Amino acid sequence: MPAYFNISLQFKREDIYSNFMNDFYTTLNIAGLKFSHGYDNEISQQQIVEWNQHKIEQNFVLGFTEHRSHNYKQSYFDFGEYTEVRGFWLNNYPEYDMFCYEIIIPESDVLTLECDTIFQQQKIDELLELSKKIWQFPYVKAIQTGLEFDDDTITITDIEKGEYPNISPFAIVEKENIQFINSEYYVNQSLNKRNGILLFCQYLVQK
Repeated sequence: MPAYFNISLQFKREDIYSNFMNDFYTTLNIAGLKFSHGYDNEISQQQIVEWNQHKIEQNFVLGFTEHRSHNYKQSYFDFGEYTEVRGFWLNNYPEYDMFCYEIIIPESDVLTLECDTIFQQQKIDELLELSKKIWQFPYVKAIQTGLEFDDDTITITDIEKGEYPNISPFAIVEKENIQFINSEYYVNQSLNKRNGILLFCQYLVQK
């Protein structure tokens, strides 16, 4: 199994509603992530939507002894020329009333051949544009990025208190987090119709 680059989308439980999953997966499709198949090939996208809606409404967390078949259902997507694009839900910290959707891509698809910590500019441009489109789903509270052995995703609460999200190489946070506007990573760039704050580590991207 390869090491993965991840785009982590964060949500709050208070924003869950009856059509949440359907609207979210519709946003992914509009953004350019075209559903290919489920982790279990025989399952349809609609079945994934319904299953995950039920699970998130239950605030489900997979137990240590439970089989993965009880967990949230994963999806594979077609996007660009990446060898694999997979998405799945994580509800590891229900005590924070926060949950995440992880989009993962093999690190070898996004890093340069010369250095295993420097990103290809073209790939990051593509993934940033994808993230801007996903950001239009109004219940995304933060988007963080990182490599497999980077730090864990920072909680929404900690971001609101001023802690930096993972920016490897970019992140998007809500416009209310004005403390980041004076950051060296702040980029004054349009995020389309929904406002937000873009943070970008240019030194991590090939020039």
